[in-house]
Amino acid sequence: MGHIGREASSMLGEAGIQLSPGLTDDEFASVEERFGFQFNPDHRSLLEEAVPLGDQWPDWRNEDDNPIRRQLDWVAEGFIFDALNQSPPFWGASWGPMPSDPDEVATAVRRELASWPRLVPIFGHRYTPAAPAPSGSPVFSVWQTDIIYYGANLIHYLVNELPPGKGIKEHVPIKVKVPIWSRFVESSNSAESI
Repeated sequence: MGHIGREASSMLGEAGIQLSPGLTDDEFASVEERFGFQFNPDHRSLLEEAVPLGDQWPDWRNEDDNPIRRQLDWVAEGFIFDALNQSPPFWGASWGPMPSDPDEVATAVRRELASWPRLVPIFGHRYTPAAPAPSGSPVFSVWQTDIIYYGANLIHYLVNELPPGKGIKEHVPIKVKVPIWSRFVESSNSAESI
């Protein structure tokens, strides 16, 4: 797995992204305990090599949990926003009747999404699934309920995200499907698919 982290950190460094030393085992344990997830193997491999710093990169060493909690909550908040503001409201077909009270809507959306694989921020609104997702898991772009694959895997994601000339942008098939999320993306974000 280390080769993925080395390749990813090399790509980031070549793109001019500031990098700090990789997380230690104790730091991984602290982050994973504080936020209630484990990094998938590719994301962990990157963060073992180096931690990207700067605007929109999660600062996993920051003692203030609020910025990362906001990024973790962004996914549910986007679904809640679309449930309350879209016309017709975005509401999963399997979620039962939509409550009329906005607070009950928010509670129901959070409850439903808590049963889905957890998404962990990589950069801005780009997310990858937490463990037990395997190596080779895709990266998603999450903007409310407008969710797409942004990379077939971590390396392909960086090719797509980093400035031109840092990699060859090409179509790479999605080899690892993430339960519920992949079905949702592949259904063009249809509420009927969930």
